[in-house]
Formats: sequence, C-alpha cells, structure tokens
Amino acid sequence: MGFIETVVLGAGLSMDSFALSVTNGMCAVKRRFLAGILCALCFGLFQGALTTLGYAAGAVFAQKVRAVDHIIALLLLSYIGIKMILQSRKGTAQPSLSAAAVFFSAFATSLDALTVGVSLAALEVDIVLVGAVLTAVSTAICFAGFLLGDRAGKRLGSSAQMLGGAVLIALGIRIFIQHTFF
Repeated sequence: MGFIETVVLGAGLSMDSFALSVTNGMCAVKRRFLAGILCALCFGLFQGALTTLGYAAGAVFAQKVRAVDHIIALLLLSYIGIKMILQSRKGTAQPSLSAAAVFFSAFATSLDALTVGVSLAALEVDIVLVGAVLTAVSTAICFAGFLLGDRAGKRLGSSAQMLGGAVLIALGIRIFIQHTFF
C-alpha cells in the first residue's frame, strides 16, 4: 500500500472523529487552541494505535470486537451526549472539554480501526509507517474540525452544547445502525 492510499485511508477512518471534533470545538469555552490540539491528538493517536493493535491482534480479536463495537460506541456516545444536553438545560455547561469525554469519544470512534488493522496485516504493510501516517492525518483533520466547530460555537452561543450532545447521540445511533444492518 502506497503513501497516497494510506493518507486516503486515514481520511476515511477519521470522518467520525472529525464530526466529534467539530462538536468539541463548539463546546470548548476556555483555552480553545490548546483544547483543539489536545482533542486532535487524542483522536489521531487512537486512530493510529487501534489500527496498529488490530494489525497485531489478528482476525480472532477483531471478530470479537466487531461483534460489540457498535454497541460500545452507541452507549459511550449516547451517555456523553445525554450528559451534555442535561448540562446545557440546567445551565451547568462545562467551562472546558472534559478529558474523559474526549478520551471515550476518541475510543468509540476508533473501534473500526481495529478491523482495518487486521486487513492491513493480510497486506503485509509496514504498520509502523501506516500507523504514523494515520495518526498524522487524523490529527490534522480533527484539528481542522475543532477549529470549524469553534467558529460555529461562537455563533451558536449557549445552544452549542445542546447541539453537540444531539450530534453525539446521532453519531452513536448511526454507527449502531450501520454495523447492525449493513
């Protein structure tokens, strides 16, 4: 697999993470630039690390994860989304992003990378190089998404957190439906 194909794979894998990064950018209030960098790094590192883990673990592990990954993603994203909506309705919006929310959403949106890693093992690629490229591409895309969300959040004001929660829940439902029926 060549460099261009690896970059395209990284872009494709990071689309769910991009959507969450936009949401995180809308909800960040303090230290926006630093929060954007940390959020993007978290998403990027999970994409690269889980791809590498899938490569190392082989098909047996991936099949077990694939059986429940959509349920895990639905539960984690829905929990975080509901929490955000309830906080916005109570007027207790977080002054900055929760590290736990970013961590769990990065994990939930990177579960597909495990399966991709198994596929890459069959191709006998240089997984260290591929993992590094996937991490870099996902980080860049997620940082751009965060900045986009930051601009939108400034315009949406207090309703940004409610919208962000709804996006997380919708993304969890989409992942669940996609993996269950397609």
